[in-house]
Amino acid sequence: AYASSWLKRHYPAAFTCALLNAQPMGFYAPATIVDDARRHGIRVLPVDVRHSDWDCTLERQAGGQVGDQTSRRPGKQAGAPPAHALRMGLRYVKGLREADWQRIDNARHAGPFRSVTDFASRTGLRQDVLDRLAEAGALSSRSPQRRQALWQVRGIHAAGEDATRGRPGPGAGMHGLHEAGRAALPLETPEAPVPFEPLSDLESIVWDYRTTDHSPRGHPLTHLRRQLAAQGLPDAATVQRMPHGRRVDYAGIVICRQRPKTAKGVIFMTLEDETGFVNVILWRDVYERFRVPVKTLSFMGVSGPLQSESTVVHLVAESAWQPKIGAEPVRRKSRDFQ
Repeated sequence: AYASSWLKRHYPAAFTCALLNAQPMGFYAPATIVDDARRHGIRVLPVDVRHSDWDCTLERQAGGQVGDQTSRRPGKQAGAPPAHALRMGLRYVKGLREADWQRIDNARHAGPFRSVTDFASRTGLRQDVLDRLAEAGALSSRSPQRRQALWQVRGIHAAGEDATRGRPGPGAGMHGLHEAGRAALPLETPEAPVPFEPLSDLESIVWDYRTTDHSPRGHPLTHLRRQLAAQGLPDAATVQRMPHGRRVDYAGIVICRQRPKTAKGVIFMTLEDETGFVNVILWRDVYERFRVPVKTLSFMGVSGPLQSESTVVHLVAESAWQPKIGAEPVRRKSRDFQ
């Protein structure tokens, strides 16, 4: 425990990278690990076919320093950024196999990708994999807008079918098209640009979660904070500063539910927002009265008094409810009853 704490304190980027590469494991989901890293000043870079390996990696940052950036030891500049940023690995793209990554890596060693079309041609990836890479933003170095990238990879497939005068079977993708008629495939067919509405910040986060189960671009509640604040719902950091006994309404994303056998039916939950965590206690009678929202909601509201002792704060729930907001945040997987 001491060794882990020391690494997290002095080498947080390396510690986080190791945790993410060891998944599935531990108590927290990758999204929670990524969000915690960002809150501690680590720059998290998204998946990118030009830079990402299969596993997560560290990338050197200009002006960064190794180790504890708050230390006053000689040679340490207070306030300087960490030496490394964390680059997410392509293993986190849903539906991408390690064999697909190997195709990308082999093609990348032959030289940089000139365009999305060049990437599709040289890797020979299936259509569903190209679609998912475009949706995940992994083609952003060649096509910054995700809708545009998705349009391009779909167009490549359609053009390939016309050129080969065949209809490859489902999932054949670019590899199947190459096998059917590599020489006839017009890989650089001119096309007038098709304008698409760029994704909003919230939409980008939603697409991230849909394709990779995390987002390096922000927490799902960041862009809903104004709506929550208008309803008098504080963030987790504010709750942590409230005094003992204060009654509070709070809404956050459920990241774990626990029911220890030794706790006589008491439920312990952890809710999260963009600023941190709120620990919630539900006595057995409260859990029985609000069983449905407690067990089914991913984004949940709780009301009750705070118990504060030293730096440990718990919200003792007296009720649980579904927050009323215009756009429901992404559904997150939680670790339940273990």
